[in-house]
Amino acid sequence: MDGYWTWGRRGIRCAAIGVGISLLPFPAMAQQSPEFAYSAEKWAALRDDRLEFEEIADLVHEYNNTVLQNAIDFQDQKDKDRNDVAEDYYNTANDIYNSIQYPSSDDSDYGSRMASVLNSRLQAEQLMEQGDESTEDSETVKIGYDQAEANLVKQAQGMMIDYWSQYYSLDSLRQRKQQAEKDYQSEENRLGAGMSTQAKVLTAREAISSAEASLLTAESNLTKTKDSLCLMLGWQYGSNVEMGELPEPDFQWMEAINVEEDIQKAWENNYDLRLTQKRLANARTDKVKNTLEQTRKNQRESIAVHVKDSYSTMILARSNYEQALQAFEMAKTSMDSARRKLDAGIITPNAFQSEQSSYETAQVATRTQKAALLKAMVNYQWAVDGLAETS
Repeated sequence: MDGYWTWGRRGIRCAAIGVGISLLPFPAMAQQSPEFAYSAEKWAALRDDRLEFEEIADLVHEYNNTVLQNAIDFQDQKDKDRNDVAEDYYNTANDIYNSIQYPSSDDSDYGSRMASVLNSRLQAEQLMEQGDESTEDSETVKIGYDQAEANLVKQAQGMMIDYWSQYYSLDSLRQRKQQAEKDYQSEENRLGAGMSTQAKVLTAREAISSAEASLLTAESNLTKTKDSLCLMLGWQYGSNVEMGELPEPDFQWMEAINVEEDIQKAWENNYDLRLTQKRLANARTDKVKNTLEQTRKNQRESIAVHVKDSYSTMILARSNYEQALQAFEMAKTSMDSARRKLDAGIITPNAFQSEQSSYETAQVATRTQKAALLKAMVNYQWAVDGLAETS
């Protein structure tokens, strides 16, 4: 919501404003907001076949099937207060009471019919008790739906980061396959020179097969991640969606964080805590009030711990990323030096290839650590914005 989300998300729009039908090509389903909700440029960006990280929250809000269904369902709930909800329980209980027919003791099946009566009475009594203890109203339903939407946004953001992390890992797997092929060729040459054995050649060939299998599995997983993400955001299965690059980590935002202030924000924003506080305000009995007051206390403690833990995880991820950057710079310097030596005929092509491999490995590590840092940043911001764990 603050500086971090200038690169992250544009905020979750909570209001359900009806369901409209889009006539443009992209959305495979209805959109939630009317056309005037965004500018024409914004709609065009949401409807094109390119996914940008900062569009995720709006795409979830407009096109995710669960969010759309919740918006429709809420129309039947939005005017209910706690008395209306309780009345539903009471009416159902009274319907059961009124339908009970007591058997005669002379009936041959008196025992089984009486057992049925007792079960019906017990069910009605439980419903009456649920009515007394009900703390739900339209606001609690709305908070629950907003929480579901926030969780979907967080999940989609994590999936996009996972997609790129998996994509980066393909380079390492390709390098592994290429190295296995080189080792195999080298082993065959050694065998021809009488310096190796058929068993070693076979082992080298198996290493190629293993590397190929790992690469195919990784490519398949990458496709599955992309397909799942795109389906969440409203595209049809198999759509040709271009994946935008991940944003750069905002170190200034991280350095400006005040954890204690963010804990206060997390208490204000947390969906579970807000639900508990609303239910406490709706509670009718001391038993329910006492239970909810203890729940609220436990939730506040858990939220504070989660925010602190998420911050520590984020700081560690930043350290890992910075170390990876340093290692990459060293590998780049070393490779540049090796290239000059190769041009001067001082080192062999094999020696240069080794330096190049180290450089490419360091580059993959840097990108992977960047993705890990971005996910840690997303998790921290969501802990503050309402999704800190409460148990």
